[in-house]
Amino acid sequence: MSARWSDLVAGALGAADGGPGVGVDRLAVRPGEVLARVHDARGRVQEASLIRTVLPDAEWERVCAALASQPVFRARLAAGELPVAAARVFEVLGLDLVPRGWADLVATCSCDRWEGRCAHLSATAAALGEEADRDPFVLVRWSGRERRAVVDRVAALSVPGTGASAVGEEAFPEKTEPDTGGGEWARGNAQVGTPVSAAEFWSAPEPPAPPPLPEALGARVRAAAPGAVTDALPIFSRLANAPGETE
Repeated sequence: MSARWSDLVAGALGAADGGPGVGVDRLAVRPGEVLARVHDARGRVQEASLIRTVLPDAEWERVCAALASQPVFRARLAAGELPVAAARVFEVLGLDLVPRGWADLVATCSCDRWEGRCAHLSATAAALGEEADRDPFVLVRWSGRERRAVVDRVAALSVPGTGASAVGEEAFPEKTEPDTGGGEWARGNAQVGTPVSAAEFWSAPEPPAPPPLPEALGARVRAAAPGAVTDALPIFSRLANAPGETE
């Protein structure tokens, strides 16, 4: 893991700063977009932007729960810090605090260079890395959350009984009574707290015998299913009527 946020950004988006005479006059970060005002060696000014997808609320909840589960992250966030190692938490969850490359971004610039990545975009990426070293929460904002929202949520989840373990218990509650909605077979075979093998779990029970049908239905369609009464439907065509029946 890189020692600085700028190293992480440079590893993903390149270490070039745009070249001689190219510099960023202004940088603004908002959810989903980095905006930069960039000048070149001739004094011309261009507007550049780096656009990414923001993480949905459910993913931020997972991130905050994971951060709250680790004492070092709880302490650092409570102190208003975000260590570079936090990027690994996002990675383990299948997410990216820093996009993996330019392919994950929509990059735009007002200059007339359309082939490849222009110097203004490279300078914007480098300036973002430098800003992240000063305040890593700009990457959090770029991903869709403000610093206060993340710090407060991690603090709330750090309270005993409200952290990741509690969330897991709510999502997968311990079963205390068998589910008897499956009929007689479920009532006869459900055992509270008794583990079953995978083969037994996936094996299908013997289907119940169809209910007895009324006599003298003749040549009719007979439909029967467990838990349903017999349904007799008149057939639509036949060569001859059954004895004693008429169309």
